[in-house]
Amino acid sequence: MTDDELFTRMGELEKESERQSVPDQAVLATIALVETEIERRFPGQLMAPYREWRRREIL
Repeated sequence: MTDDELFTRMGELEKESERQSVPDQAVLATIALVETEIERRFPGQLMAPYREWRRREIL
């Protein structure tokens, strides 16, 4: 999975969790896994690469 695919998946999961009044546990668990993978790929940056990607996608 490329970085863009990973970030796209995170965006989809965020939208899905926002659509639900009470987020599904499977969605929350998948978000946690994707966050872990982002942090593994970008050590010490936490979610900054994803936030930067989102900012670029909005423009």
